[in-house]
Amino acid sequence: MQAENQSPGKLGRIMAALTSPFPMSQDHARQLAQRVTTLRQAKSLTQAVVAERLGIAEGRYSHYERGIRKFPVGLLPKLVEVLECSEAELLGAPPPKVKRGPPSEWEKRIAVIKDLPRDKQREIQNVVDALIAKAS
Repeated sequence: MQAENQSPGKLGRIMAALTSPFPMSQDHARQLAQRVTTLRQAKSLTQAVVAERLGIAEGRYSHYERGIRKFPVGLLPKLVEVLECSEAELLGAPPPKVKRGPPSEWEKRIAVIKDLPRDKQREIQNVVDALIAKAS
């Protein structure tokens, strides 16, 4: 129903996350329902409002949250939009590790290189590749 209106990229990322090797317990559907409830409440949204935005009946949505029914995969991209969260957050994937501290000298150089025109980037890449080959 709603999946037709979603971009294939979002649905593809959600499907990949559902089949990815990150740890999932046997009661993933119940955990998903709990996460959705928590995310909804954090946004101060009622079940009625979320159901309306998803284009489904409030009773059906209530069944999803209470774990009586499982959330259909096709509904997840729209749920991400309504709850204003990431696919990973919705599915309970661990948050990505973020580097702490200031950027290293290499990261600063790479940031400068990214701002250069494409032809200049290629020149630098060729020089770096030659130096790596020579050092190896």
